[in-house]
Amino acid sequence: RVRRALATTMGIASRCRRCCAAVETVGDAFLRSVGPCYVLLGFGLVFSVAYSLLCVVLPLTRDLRTWQGLGTFAAVAFVFFNIGFNYVMSVRTDPGSPTQRDVQVMCAEAGAAVRRWCDKCRCPKPDLTHHCSVCKRCVLRMDHHCPWIHNCVGHRNYRYFFNFLFWLWCGCMVTVWHTGGEALGDGGISVFGLTRVGGGGAFRGDGRIVFGRLSGQGGQ
Repeated sequence: RVRRALATTMGIASRCRRCCAAVETVGDAFLRSVGPCYVLLGFGLVFSVAYSLLCVVLPLTRDLRTWQGLGTFAAVAFVFFNIGFNYVMSVRTDPGSPTQRDVQVMCAEAGAAVRRWCDKCRCPKPDLTHHCSVCKRCVLRMDHHCPWIHNCVGHRNYRYFFNFLFWLWCGCMVTVWHTGGEALGDGGISVFGLTRVGGGGAFRGDGRIVFGRLSGQGGQ
């Protein structure tokens, strides 16, 4: 009875492993097929926010004929330029793979010992190298596979990905600062308990409401 129960348990575990492997294979194929769509969606989101802020919000809330207005416009444009640049570089830069000849030569010259071997790629796996089931290859210093860049984050594009996240955070704060008055109220929101962003609104000189409370004409 014990052997029969053990055999039944092993059979159930084997079937579960096959089901999980099938689900993982389908998920990897899905990520490979929709990856370009994620990239286009990311570009669209960044471009739409940048266009709305630079071409709609700032001309309404700042006098771009003054040095202060031009400085604000240039600073916001600089932030969104860095977002776009680092996003493009994250997408286009190869993270690096031990299957590449130059990497193998560099490891051989450095005298790096082969401690692991990838049976799928049939190549050595240096430290921090992992096989990506979506890209179907080993990636140097692999962090993760990001569907938003349709690429792995690894040795050669990690800095671009990190810079993209940093400038994206800055872009979010800039957007909240210039458009968050009506949605957030006078108090704005707290950023890590250090400062408050948004609130107070932005107004035209004639007292019209622009992303905030009413200014002038009674000042409700």
